[in-house]
Amino acid sequence: MLGFSPPRASWSLVLGTLLGITSALGCGLRSDPFAPDDAMSDDDDDDSDPGDPNREGTCGNPRLLPTTRTLVTGQLSGPSFEEGWCGADGGPEDVYLLELTQDSNVTIALDGSETDSDLAPTLRVVEDGCSSGEGFTKICTRNLVEEPYFFFAQAGRSYRVIIDSRDGAEGAYGFRVDYDFPSTEQCNVHPELIEQLPGSAFIWNNEFSEGQGRVDSRCGGPGRENMFRLRANYPGNAFALVESSGGFAPLISFREDCSTLTEVDCTSAGPGAVAQLPFFLPEPGDYFLVVDQAEIGSGGYQLRVDFE
Repeated sequence: MLGFSPPRASWSLVLGTLLGITSALGCGLRSDPFAPDDAMSDDDDDDSDPGDPNREGTCGNPRLLPTTRTLVTGQLSGPSFEEGWCGADGGPEDVYLLELTQDSNVTIALDGSETDSDLAPTLRVVEDGCSSGEGFTKICTRNLVEEPYFFFAQAGRSYRVIIDSRDGAEGAYGFRVDYDFPSTEQCNVHPELIEQLPGSAFIWNNEFSEGQGRVDSRCGGPGRENMFRLRANYPGNAFALVESSGGFAPLISFREDCSTLTEVDCTSAGPGAVAQLPFFLPEPGDYFLVVDQAEIGSGGYQLRVDFE
């Protein structure tokens, strides 16, 4: 997802439905959102001062996110300690830490039934960092109310998932964490089809304003992008070249499906530079080619894909 008498807040964690393990780690978490509410619960009061910069749920003392499908609930109150580039985050925030032992997709979706109607949380995901200027920001969006967001998490790295709020906002929130493959609809595939034909070339160009994208890559990719479906008709080599302008830092990703876990290869370059990626189509079928950004700047690109 800048004194007062601090309000009393409570949170709980219910984790591990399949293993029958219950742990109180942070704001309310339910490992199986379809299980009855009283299946496994442990409601403990949290008397920490929301104005304490080292309270539980801050960058210095984040709450742990489990690595199973989970519903997280919490209460935002107190001052703001952290802000991101996308704005609408001058109010209180909660910080969660996610660390995985294997690469995975991670989808964050706001749960409207657990979120106050007048609270529109901002979502930020920072890799190997937390505060402004630290690590690599994979997601910074004010649109979590409208749609879920997913990112690629690598084993051995740490991710801070931050639920933030507008200046002066307080209230209850809930979000779901899922580790399944994202749907093709979530990847917002471009309607233009790239079709492999002997000796042919596909050419496309576009302009983007600064902003958050929908998919990422092992090479990065937080900015706006175009994902194309590529239809192979025979085994053969192909070559993609992206020329860019302005603040567009080109990134090319070739993958078998929407998910970054299916990525075969990728490459990136700096703003206004050229990115090139040779790749092989092993058999007929549909693949995906992504023109993405290694940063979030505004600018344009021209894509050319050549087939043997």
